[in-house]
Amino acid sequence: MSRVLSSELGLAAVVGHQAQVARLRSQLASGSVAHAYWVSGPPRVGKTTLALGLAGELLSAQGWPGGLAAHPDLWLDDGAGSLQIDRIRRSEADPPEGPTLQHFLSLSAFAGGAKVAVIANAERLTPPAANSLLRLLEEPPAESVLCLTTSKPESEHLPATLRSRCQEISLGPVEVAEIGPWLSSRTGCTREAAELAAALSQGRPGLALEMVEDPGLEDRGQAAIRALLSAAGSGPASWLELSRELAERGRERDLAVFSMRAWATFLRDCCCFAAGAPDLASLSRWGESAALWAAALQLPGCLKRYDLAVDSLARLAEGSTARLVLDRFLLLTFGGEPPLPPSLGPAG
Repeated sequence: MSRVLSSELGLAAVVGHQAQVARLRSQLASGSVAHAYWVSGPPRVGKTTLALGLAGELLSAQGWPGGLAAHPDLWLDDGAGSLQIDRIRRSEADPPEGPTLQHFLSLSAFAGGAKVAVIANAERLTPPAANSLLRLLEEPPAESVLCLTTSKPESEHLPATLRSRCQEISLGPVEVAEIGPWLSSRTGCTREAAELAAALSQGRPGLALEMVEDPGLEDRGQAAIRALLSAAGSGPASWLELSRELAERGRERDLAVFSMRAWATFLRDCCCFAAGAPDLASLSRWGESAALWAAALQLPGCLKRYDLAVDSLARLAEGSTARLVLDRFLLLTFGGEPPLPPSLGPAG
């Protein structure tokens, strides 16, 4: 089961997404909860947390022994593999994972209230499973709520007719200023670690939580930004050597992606300083360096390099060769216009 189930119960567990939470609370209060929800958004942004938060409210899970994880009126599939039809359609014998969705929904609620089913990452559905699920949604059982979450709403595995049977909830990135304090409160980490993880997560609380649990996070983050700043005083050979080192040292591209996230965050801070909004910067330790870069590049130059970092992250996510992506980023960042003065080395 998802580790979300071991955290706070109810919609209070959701970080950010105030408008969406308020909408669900209003529906709960008025008795107008939909029979099915389609929750979409980037990976690790809080889609499953929102769905399970709604489940916790509907099932009054805080008063149930063992909480939501032990509640018999919750059906959850949040696995990593494909979701086959034998997990959806009722058969003579339930699979080892437990009752099929159809079987679960056919039963009376154990606690006498609602039944809630959550399918996380619904793009895992095979075509037969999606068709079987569609038939369930066409005639939804009474007192049941189904939540589908997906970071790939346009997936060919999710037919438009399935989406049309659901009430849509779209989630976007959460403000960094909300994620940092939540991390500190939840994990007891240092303010610096919470700040760095929140900034590097690009608005995704789930990713920030994973990062802050890494004891080497702060050292790796500072090393990545220092490497970028040090490159300002070198030449093309050094830039390409840095690219080679990151691409070859990284386990399964992890180091390249981590470094690019750190660089994108720093360059966003440069944009904040150049735009006259330093209070919106994320990395207080590197504020002096960001201010120096902003003064040298001005806002157009900062935006150009930040866009390049965001594009590089997208290329890495699509599977492009890490070495080539890093080569391109470093050559264009330091060899492009306007040029960066060699004096802009580390100041943090």
